[in-house]
Amino acid sequence: MLKLPKMLLAAAAGAYLLGLAIPAGAGNHIACYKGKDPAAKGKFSGISILSNTGLPSISGCTVQVPAKLCCDAVDKIGHTGPGPINNSNKFCCYKVKCLPKPAPTSLPIKDQFGTRTFPTKSLAYLCAPASPSGAFLDDSSAF
Repeated sequence: MLKLPKMLLAAAAGAYLLGLAIPAGAGNHIACYKGKDPAAKGKFSGISILSNTGLPSISGCTVQVPAKLCCDAVDKIGHTGPGPINNSNKFCCYKVKCLPKPAPTSLPIKDQFGTRTFPTKSLAYLCAPASPSGAFLDDSSAF
């Protein structure tokens, strides 16, 4: 797990030595890490997932805690292209199962690596934003 931060530090140091500008806190990408979440095991049922981009809604879902991935807002140096701007959120991603299983669909994708249609097989994770201030951590309805 230590290789990625060392690589990022080396890339940043190299860019600095070459006189390249490094964006300060733009948060134009998200890096996700595998790890062992110390949260107690639990399940949250009765979850509905409503798309903000026109995909079909999914109901009857159960989210399983602890998180399988947690993500951090990062800047990527190297391959140029647009990304989210000024992202400062952290996310943790949890396994999710829905009954009945949602039908496969496709996700239109356009990013700096190309334009394509991503065929989905099944809903696998629900990524929830972590509160930067901790404001909603005591509110169980936030899940």
